[in-house]
Amino acid sequence: MRKKALTGFALAASLMFCAVSAQAGELLDISEVAGVADDGFGKGIAFADIDGDGFVDMYVSNKGGANHLYRNNGDGTFTDVTAESGAGLDAPGFTMGSVFGDIDNDGDSDLYLAQGGRFEIEANRLFLNNGDGTFVDITGKAGVGLKEFTYGASFADYDNDGDLDLYCANYGAGAQNVLYRNNGDNSFTDVTAQAAVGDRSWSWMGIWADVNGDGNTDLYVVNGRYPAGEPNRLYINNADGTFTEGARDAGVADGNWGLGGAFEDIDNDGDLDLFVSNYVGKNRLYLNDGSGKFTESTEKIALKQEGWGKGPTFGDIDHDGDLDLYEGDCKLANQMYLNDGAGNFSDVADAQPQLKCETVRTKGTAFADIDNDGDLDLYVVNWGAQNKLYANDQNDAGWLKVDLVGTVSNRDAFGARVQLFKGGRQVAMRESRSATGFCAQQPKTLHFGLPEGGVYELVVRFPSGKTVTLSDVRPGRTLRIEEPIN
Repeated sequence: MRKKALTGFALAASLMFCAVSAQAGELLDISEVAGVADDGFGKGIAFADIDGDGFVDMYVSNKGGANHLYRNNGDGTFTDVTAESGAGLDAPGFTMGSVFGDIDNDGDSDLYLAQGGRFEIEANRLFLNNGDGTFVDITGKAGVGLKEFTYGASFADYDNDGDLDLYCANYGAGAQNVLYRNNGDNSFTDVTAQAAVGDRSWSWMGIWADVNGDGNTDLYVVNGRYPAGEPNRLYINNADGTFTEGARDAGVADGNWGLGGAFEDIDNDGDLDLFVSNYVGKNRLYLNDGSGKFTESTEKIALKQEGWGKGPTFGDIDHDGDLDLYEGDCKLANQMYLNDGAGNFSDVADAQPQLKCETVRTKGTAFADIDNDGDLDLYVVNWGAQNKLYANDQNDAGWLKVDLVGTVSNRDAFGARVQLFKGGRQVAMRESRSATGFCAQQPKTLHFGLPEGGVYELVVRFPSGKTVTLSDVRPGRTLRIEEPIN
């Protein structure tokens, strides 16, 4: 049976949660109740609706031990369906930052596994979704069985030809990062040399974002190795299939030992800012001036400690109209920073100590609305300890969710931008992408917190350049917006 009611302990826990008088943004630990308290050697988390039922499912990558595909039951619980969903999906071994993406534009999410290795480096694997939430391994045909100890993989349509390409950020001495161009027939071609994105640093994540607002997705690579660190790279898309490295000119060549990074518009001025999590050296916040030039503004975050950063993720947890930040820490304690609306952040985790995961080594983290109640829940991957799923008890109508469907552009609409206006003034912007943070992927549904009632105007710019404008947009609903063909 597809959906099931909470029973036994789950029901008791659910009733207990309902009895709690929640404050704004309160997050409740439902890991065991939901059935996702995996206590393996966790690395990554990727969210996608694998079976098209409207609820986000999740894939948990473990560096040592089996991976897990959890199907969302639609009632706040999950079922481990790894064994029945396709041979090889468990990939017992060393899996890192796996990622979902619709590589064949057929409307369902395919899955790429980024592999490491214990005794020897293992090949990455690509699984095609059969359309019903089951998968088949097509690595050989696709030509993406890379054996380079890939830490983070990410999909993006870098050449705006309507299908998703693939970037692998690789770790180790002399390992080169690799860009694969999608050929449109479930196969890929290595175009690293032509595109000039073959960084040979010790890379952890490759994150795609249009940093200069020109409609072409750029690439930020987070690098680092102990003890000195290595400069991160920013590859600016030249719109001709090539890139120009410009991290130093842009002000984001952070030379610490970086592990994760996330782009979001933290001050609602219409451009993408950047947060970098450093394992050695302080975490850093960079503000974008709108042209792709950044200024370090770390003082806007009241950092509890420096270093040991790993898993950043942004989301408006309290529906006040600005993006908050959860930062996974790999040694001391995680932090939850609330945004004051002007891009200043203060840690409130002491008021919710369950979020801190103290003395636990946190890896990937991601926000997702797992129960479709309009607020953002949080999944935290931990190393050698239970993973955590925190249910957001905000439970108000101050939200808007946007599902984008590409037609001329890639079906996932990765690279699209959504701007929200009120009274002619822009109040928020989101950009769709695949992997972000550290070994993490949030759902492709874009989430806005709307603190005020009233009417909004929404403008979507798809990667093709086609736009959609909607007026009379009101909070408390999910919009499905399809890219116009003509």
